[in-house]
Amino acid sequence: MTKISDIGEFGFIDAIKDHTLFHPENVAVGIGDDGAVYTTTPGWQQVAVIDTMVQNSHFIIGQTATWHDVGFKAVASNLSDIAAMGAVPTHIVLSTALAPQMDVDDVIDMYRGIKDICRTYEVNILGGDTVMSKEGVVITVAAFGEIEAGKALLRSGAQAGDVIAVSHTIGDSAGGLDVLLAGQDGYEHLKKAHQYPEPQISLGRLLVQHHCHSLNDISDGLASESNEIAKASGVELVIDRDQVPTSAELKAWAAASGKDIWKFVFNGGEDYELVFTMAPDDFQALQAVYPAVTPIGTVRQGPGRVLLRHDGGEQVLPPTGWTHF
Repeated sequence: MTKISDIGEFGFIDAIKDHTLFHPENVAVGIGDDGAVYTTTPGWQQVAVIDTMVQNSHFIIGQTATWHDVGFKAVASNLSDIAAMGAVPTHIVLSTALAPQMDVDDVIDMYRGIKDICRTYEVNILGGDTVMSKEGVVITVAAFGEIEAGKALLRSGAQAGDVIAVSHTIGDSAGGLDVLLAGQDGYEHLKKAHQYPEPQISLGRLLVQHHCHSLNDISDGLASESNEIAKASGVELVIDRDQVPTSAELKAWAAASGKDIWKFVFNGGEDYELVFTMAPDDFQALQAVYPAVTPIGTVRQGPGRVLLRHDGGEQVLPPTGWTHF
């Protein structure tokens, strides 16, 4: 096996620089110079996000991840933030800290995951930086997108009377991580949800068109993300627990493992689904063209907090979920 230390920085760049531009008409200078140069669209605003994944903190090779899905997921988490603004992703740049003993094939596989998701969403890879790390691999991705001027969807727009809704099913990624850590066979839907999450770009664009009031992606858990909307908007979100959609596999794993399914749903994170609020009529119009959204509660006047309704009562839902410190 060839080690990354054997080929050096420029050999590494040569190994990964092909097939990185999926919209070359927007790029004046790509990989190979001190900086990338790209064009922007008149009448649109730029969106920029950044995220980092650390080996043995965010992923464990051979247990919770392969190198391919590490690359894929590092980009997916950023594109999910672009989706949460209602924007269209356009470009990424990335920084990787690689262990010198890594096999070149493993590094190529990680970049293949990066290229695969960028190809799917037609996102250009403009370049980045690579250094050596003694403590394991660290990958940082910065993503850029565009949104029509004045149309960015924020956390702070929720209004009394809004419907609260989410996309698809919630808690699958956390369930998948639990399955992987347990070394359990089966539960392929849950494992895929954790390793290959799908950023909700198309839904984000539809939410712009259907006058969504507030929007957040579910990266740190539904409890955390809904509290962010409530706090930023200065309103009270009331979530009906039994209306939150969950998959058959998550129900099966919770039953088999004896674990509380609602811990996966509210506190797990890394679903990269969307939670949003909008007027009831606008939500019905959205649901007619995009059925994979479910109403889970309502917004009302009150302090910036979330209440969870269950068994006829309401209790405060604290913003507990994945934390980075």
